[in-house]
Amino acid sequence: MIVCPSPKCGSPNVADLPHYWQSLPSESPLKAKYAPPAAADASYWAALVAVVLGIAVMVSGSVLIGLLVTAGGVGWGALVYRRAAEAEARLADWNNSRVCLACTGTF
Repeated sequence: MIVCPSPKCGSPNVADLPHYWQSLPSESPLKAKYAPPAAADASYWAALVAVVLGIAVMVSGSVLIGLLVTAGGVGWGALVYRRAAEAEARLADWNNSRVCLACTGTF
């Protein structure tokens, strides 16, 4: 049996946070408080275009500039990937969270 970890509460009246959030009416002020974290915009198009453009510049003869543009595209892709992974981790934490219905604390 899961109980609230708060030393002041200890109530066994605990619910899964995602299920509790879905059961709330849309006009509830708690709907925003317990909302899932925002998803990251994981679009790799800009990084892909930069890499292709950098390769095209290298082939045309300007190797240094082409390498810089390609490295920038790879760096941008890595940054987008990291942000998407962090957002996915926050969502996984939210999906595994619980809410105490007595003291409204989350854990």
